[in-house]
Amino acid sequence: MAACSSPEVIEPEKPEPPVIPEEPSDPLKEEYSYVQVQYRKWQNGTFQPWASDESGKTRIIDNMNWYKATSDYSKTVWGGRVGLNPSSVTGKEGFFRIGQYGGRYYLIDPDNGAFILHGIQHVRPGESSPQEKAFASKFGNELKWSEETGKLIAENHLNCISYGSKRIEKFPQTMRDNLLKPGLQKIAYTENLYLLRTFMWDMYKNLGYAFEDDKYNRLVLLFEPTFAAYIDQLMQEKAALFTGDEHFIGYFLDNELPFASYQNENPQRGIDIKHFLALPDRYQSARNFAEKFMQENGLASPGAISEKDQENFRGSVANYYYRLTTETVRRHDQEHLILGSRLHDWSKYNQKVVEACARYCDLVSINYYARWQPESDFLANLKTWCGTKPFLVTEFYTKAEDASYQGKRYSNTDGGGWLVRTQNNRGEFYQNFTLRLLETKNCVGWIHFEYNDEYSTDGKAVNKGIVSLEYTPYTLFLSYMRQMNSSVHSLIDYYDQK
Repeated sequence: MAACSSPEVIEPEKPEPPVIPEEPSDPLKEEYSYVQVQYRKWQNGTFQPWASDESGKTRIIDNMNWYKATSDYSKTVWGGRVGLNPSSVTGKEGFFRIGQYGGRYYLIDPDNGAFILHGIQHVRPGESSPQEKAFASKFGNELKWSEETGKLIAENHLNCISYGSKRIEKFPQTMRDNLLKPGLQKIAYTENLYLLRTFMWDMYKNLGYAFEDDKYNRLVLLFEPTFAAYIDQLMQEKAALFTGDEHFIGYFLDNELPFASYQNENPQRGIDIKHFLALPDRYQSARNFAEKFMQENGLASPGAISEKDQENFRGSVANYYYRLTTETVRRHDQEHLILGSRLHDWSKYNQKVVEACARYCDLVSINYYARWQPESDFLANLKTWCGTKPFLVTEFYTKAEDASYQGKRYSNTDGGGWLVRTQNNRGEFYQNFTLRLLETKNCVGWIHFEYNDEYSTDGKAVNKGIVSLEYTPYTLFLSYMRQMNSSVHSLIDYYDQK
């Protein structure tokens, strides 16, 4: 491997270390003094009763009895740790890459620091009426908003953000430097290409009819004769936006594609060969793909299809998707990473799908909901299924009951995050979830969903953000986030030396 250039280094700031127990190494104590947090699940259109059976072993840093903070390391301007020598590296030098140090996966920042991503999604002004009103009175313009928001990002040790446009774009110049270069720091960012979804949005313009997304699985569109040329042109245009941009980590291909549904029950929400075989002539190319699979596997009729055949077909479709899309992206951009497709729901639990993603992408990305903490058996599966690739958690959050707007509590009925009682509880969830991710050696980070609280046109508000509808930071929640984010390398020392 070619010699690396000397990294630009900033001395470690006086970190905000975890509060250290008086007896950090007391062998008579258990490793964790667990916290129990009450939560409510939103299911079947209603909140379930308050419970704590799944959160009884919530970990927070302050209650780690054997942990003692360390800070004897230097960091790059990106926050990456200096001095670790990688055993293997993927990517182009001078941009974000992926490497292994002592069996643990990291991103490698442009100055060769070992980088664990802890980010926030959709960092942009809100578009609802309450947010526009608050924006006008508090900031007045994007320049002032971005100055204050950049400081907020830096102070809470968030090292990666996204703009989050549905039509992928880079940060506007009016806010870019304030958000990506706050003070002496540099902040990374990622964006989503939405390759398949954009093709679906543009179908009426391109083909003269709209896709019936409520009737057919959108992955049938992969096989449309015009799809490959469409995404090639799209990628050519979008790659030009990010050429030479060291702040840009890379691309997500899509978001939450329906590869697999719960127990494979719903053909519209998961790949099903019988669904493909029954497609109308309008989608003949996808039907032809299924018929060819039947022939190659000696299946004479739909009645002969076994569960194993269904899984193999699902793997074939996933393989086709990841091969076509990654080859297209790489044809136009050799500088930045390909970050998977944000697998969601039961797709992320499907071995064939995860293996296909890992086969072609630089890492596997998952949106992780409906769990208080990552399941140990799933994390073990990911280690096997991802092979030589790491994974990244790209969405997770909880909502708090105490969030309000103009004296009225949020409804909090939208989204996948569970409801807890307070912002303090949101912080406990954040630390518990990320500590368990950090304990694994093949997770390169996490992205919290999201920057803003949400407000719908029917007046329903949802507490997903690190700031309220009126742009007031949730200081209690952020104190937990800041403590966790600033302690990542110290915690890695603890977990790796246990």
